[in-house]
Amino acid sequence: MVLLVIVGALMAGYGTAYLASDDVRYLTRAGIEQTRILEARQPIAKIIRNPKTDPETRASLQLVLDVRDFAVELGYDAKQTYTTYADIGRDTLLLVVSASPRNCLCPYTWKYPIVGRIPYKGFFDPAMARREAGRLEGRGYDIYLRPAGAFST
Repeated sequence: MVLLVIVGALMAGYGTAYLASDDVRYLTRAGIEQTRILEARQPIAKIIRNPKTDPETRASLQLVLDVRDFAVELGYDAKQTYTTYADIGRDTLLLVVSASPRNCLCPYTWKYPIVGRIPYKGFFDPAMARREAGRLEGRGYDIYLRPAGAFST
């Protein structure tokens, strides 16, 4: 019974934080999307061997493995990096918002637990990215909204 009360209190606290905080909603969405990506990943070697894989994708993924093998030849410890791939079904995984004051080349930063201050914020949801960009622009910042050039889990 005590466990049930504790779980209920935690869920109520999270629910309240979710409703009250953009940061909690942002981190929740990021966690959900990250989980989807991790669940969708497949070994690159398996994708390359699949006859249904289109030639362009096969060539790109083979290049990833070739570059990885070359790094090992150079003495780098590649371990299991770049051995899986997740097709997310769209051309842009996330949008990145960067900002700075209009009179300074200094970045606006977001602060998060564990990782500290970051000079950009990535959004899996384009509407959330545009809202954040608009919020910052309304506060007088110059905004740069762009697709992420790369993403690694």
